[in-house]
Amino acid sequence: MRFFTWFRPEQNDFEYAERAIRAGLDGFEIVYRESYLEPRVHEEYVANLQRLKVELGASFTLHAPSHDVNLGSLNRRVRQAAFDEIKASIDFARKIRSSIVVVHPVLGILGMPEGKWSKEYDPPKREDENLARQEAYLVRAVKDLADYAPDIMLCLENLVYPHEIYRSPEDMAELIRKINRTNVGVTLDVGHASTCGYKPVDFLHLLQDHVFHVHLHDNDGIIDQHLPLGEGIVDYVAVLKSLRDMDYQGVVNFEFMLDDPSGYRKYVQHR
Repeated sequence: MRFFTWFRPEQNDFEYAERAIRAGLDGFEIVYRESYLEPRVHEEYVANLQRLKVELGASFTLHAPSHDVNLGSLNRRVRQAAFDEIKASIDFARKIRSSIVVVHPVLGILGMPEGKWSKEYDPPKREDENLARQEAYLVRAVKDLADYAPDIMLCLENLVYPHEIYRSPEDMAELIRKINRTNVGVTLDVGHASTCGYKPVDFLHLLQDHVFHVHLHDNDGIIDQHLPLGEGIVDYVAVLKSLRDMDYQGVVNFEFMLDDPSGYRKYVQHR
């Protein structure tokens, strides 16, 4: 396993990243938001990514935009804009030599409330005509993106909010089956699974041949808090043991930030 953490435009701190590498991290998950940023901010971010690569030898994965990006939109113009955004993410991944691009299967809605109702709410069934159309558009878009980038692994992330139908292990397995591309797999988000009431290890058992990337963070089982490991109820030790048992060779991205990046050292010891 290789251990990464975030490197986001709003935390564009080279010195922090340097100390994280010294603590034993192997690289960073880059958050691609060019269309959301002022050009100067994006240019400064890219300059630091180049420094991370050249001066620290850091490796990268890349997270594509998810807020208001919907590959399955019923609106063809919105759907095309979303496709172009993910395609641009793939092109940027090639530029920074990331072989993984994380994609949310449906859009994230800004300001969506969190809470235990996320576990209690049953989303509408796919037999609903509009949901079925959305899924068909999504599957077609991901197939086309996968064909555009056979050199890139597209990793679809299990989601967290009730309107997001791809939350359970079975949801993700069925989606991967329908897309049926060898370079499309799963990013297991352990915190999302916990918040939705699922055991993260159940994803690994059902999807072990398709899990190519992991987001690891903690929470109270109610809200997706992105806490450091050990500060919530997530049994992260069981997750790491299952990953070792399946001889997982990919990236585990610590989706939380520490005030002191030297603190990552104690988590890396679980390697």
